Amino acid sequence: MNNQKWLKDITAKKMTRRNFLEVTGKTAAVAAFFSLPVITSVNAEETPDFSAYPFTLGVASGDPLSDSVVLWTRLAPNPLAEDGNGGMDKRYVSVEWEVAEDEAFKKIVRRGKEITGPELGHSVHAEVFGLRPWREYYYRFKAGNEISPVGRTKTAPGEGSHLKSLSFAIASCQAWAGGRFAAYKNMAEEDLDVVFHLGDYIYEKGDTETLADYRLLHAQYKTSPDLQAAHSAFPFIVTFDDHEVDNDWSNDISDPNYPEGERERFLAVRAAAFQAYYEHMPLRRRSKPNGPDMLLYRKFTYGDLAEFSVLDTRQYRDNQVGKGFPGGPLDPEASNPERTMVGSEQGLWLIGNLHRSQAKWNVLAQQTMMAQYDYDPGEGISVNHDQWDGYSADRDRLFEFIKKRRPSNPIVLGGDWHSSWVNDLKEDFNDPKSKTLATEFVGTSISSGCGWKDQVEAALSVNPHVKFFDGEYRGYVRFHVTHKSWQSDYRVVSSPSNPEAAASTIASFEVKNGKAGAMRIGGVDVTDIQANTMIAGKPSPVTVSLSNGTKKAAKVHVSIPVPKGWKSESVTAVIEAQSSLTVEVMATPPAAVPAAERLRVEVDAGKTTVFGRPRDVQAVSVPAGDEFLLALDAGVSTSPVFTSFKRFVPEDTWDNAKGYGWIGTSHSARDRNKLDELQRDMIVGRDAPATLRLAIPAGIHRIYFLTGDAIYTSANTIIHSDNKMLAETGGTLAPGQFKWLHFDLDGGSSGKEIDLSITGELGDGWWRLVSLMMK
Repeated sequence: MNNQKWLKDITAKKMTRRNFLEVTGKTAAVAAFFSLPVITSVNAEETPDFSAYPFTLGVASGDPLSDSVVLWTRLAPNPLAEDGNGGMDKRYVSVEWEVAEDEAFKKIVRRGKEITGPELGHSVHAEVFGLRPWREYYYRFKAGNEISPVGRTKTAPGEGSHLKSLSFAIASCQAWAGGRFAAYKNMAEEDLDVVFHLGDYIYEKGDTETLADYRLLHAQYKTSPDLQAAHSAFPFIVTFDDHEVDNDWSNDISDPNYPEGERERFLAVRAAAFQAYYEHMPLRRRSKPNGPDMLLYRKFTYGDLAEFSVLDTRQYRDNQVGKGFPGGPLDPEASNPERTMVGSEQGLWLIGNLHRSQAKWNVLAQQTMMAQYDYDPGEGISVNHDQWDGYSADRDRLFEFIKKRRPSNPIVLGGDWHSSWVNDLKEDFNDPKSKTLATEFVGTSISSGCGWKDQVEAALSVNPHVKFFDGEYRGYVRFHVTHKSWQSDYRVVSSPSNPEAAASTIASFEVKNGKAGAMRIGGVDVTDIQANTMIAGKPSPVTVSLSNGTKKAAKVHVSIPVPKGWKSESVTAVIEAQSSLTVEVMATPPAAVPAAERLRVEVDAGKTTVFGRPRDVQAVSVPAGDEFLLALDAGVSTSPVFTSFKRFVPEDTWDNAKGYGWIGTSHSARDRNKLDELQRDMIVGRDAPATLRLAIPAGIHRIYFLTGDAIYTSANTIIHSDNKMLAETGGTLAPGQFKWLHFDLDGGSSGKEIDLSITGELGDGWWRLVSLMMK
């Protein structure tokens, strides 16, 4: 379909509705075979008994309209049961729900009953009507004698009503992080009206194919207390991307797992994935899958302020062309006008929404980055063909409509790319002086890493339409919208899996009504925080780098509230306008013993807003090596050694004269070339247990074992001796996080040799030894 036909059809308001199966290219027979049955049983148990508490996956609400919202839960007394049924048998259960104006449920306004059964995994989707516009409500479920947690939701404003402001957030890409999601824990504490989830709610595994497989993944993610907290705090509007089904899938093909010749097999997998997705999301019945088809694109209007077109960019797209990651040479087929990312029907629906909208801001909430990005800093062109760059004809059609029909303030929201972006959407991306048609905000991931950030940063100079990029941190984007302006706050955490990590606003941008393109909001930026290994009991500097992006000098106060046993000072300084400054805040760790703490750096600039990276830093301290019987700096043979410590490498086999060394299998070492001499490198191992022998003098001696990694997540390091566990990390450690394990060894009356068995589990499975000290 050419651009003129799109414009002609929309202007004439000819929104033709094709058969859904025909549009997605599926056969009616396939859809009928996989269609979800309708629960019609009237023999539902009114007072069921459960083997355990059934509301283990929490509650959620979603798809808010001015008079209605959908309430969700799933009965799952054993949510991770291997059969995927959540600990429920094939019976039907009656589930009651209540909606109230208050959290104590003294003013109940609606109540009802849903029958749930095995066909939908005992999930509940209660569509509640008769609610008042733009109102906060509380809800809960009851099954038998069991009552669910209480959730909070909010309806949308009345159609055409005047809305002064709207606050919301976007999230995406939440790879399983052991059950804890720092970003969601912080998001749940925000004051938001709604949350949009833009895809990759789960990450499929290599053998994920059946309905039970997908149910188990969704259930695992839903056990997260942080994810449950966010769902129970706000209504969610969701759409999927690829990992809810299979990596980089397109329509009925997913290379290489399900190439074109295995179309029917992939449709069966897709049907299973769609059903599990519906079972675990607060979606209306209109989105219930019909076999391998699911109607997910839909519109939400927030009065006269904002209208959201939520897209599905997977189900109707042509297969990808081109190769290479994160980018590859531009394939000529990427601009073929016959290729589509959204499909003809959804494309017409989107343009129709923009054409008829009366809202001040018109928002496209979708999955991938829309802006062009050239990964080749030289003369060539390299793009990511899974994003809109691989389907540029659809982008051109949309941009031509925006240019000619000028809908009010178009904004594009995206996720997928595990990084934060602010982009000008240009009439011609190859001409920096061309007109900016819209503004794009791409949110980073909740927990998934961005292993390609270096490639992005290397090409930023040839992509001047990119106003901001950060691939270091995980988090979400918070938006505050009024009729005059749109503000985007990029909220990030230092550790995606540490629930104690507080969110910081790394950058804020503003779009003025009537003027496309974002401007960064000025303030004081925290650009870097560093703390080298400290000496126990002695003041050591925490270096804080600051910049002032305002037109006036800013007075800043930098302090570190330290934990018990630590001491700290504070610093006050003046940063001149448009300049930078580095200050040192002295912190004193406890004397005589090693320590590892996450210190929070507080920066106060008065009325000037403070932006920048998360304000916490890992502090590691050690006593002077000559104060201990043994002080080893583990790592590679070529890296520097920490002062007063001895080098310890994988080749150091047991030596009676030294009193330490490896027994049996040799191990490897890593040098991250980051941080100081002690923290930059380590000895690592995996699979077979490693044996470290120590000569313990007479009496009881305390051993300190430092584990962690400057760059990567660390596995759980476990230490045994004589089949008795002595210490373990207790879980994975976030990148840049370190922990001292300690335990006592008894040398008896005359001293003896003791073997330590070291293993790793969780994460990547590698145990890590950074330093070892014996008192």
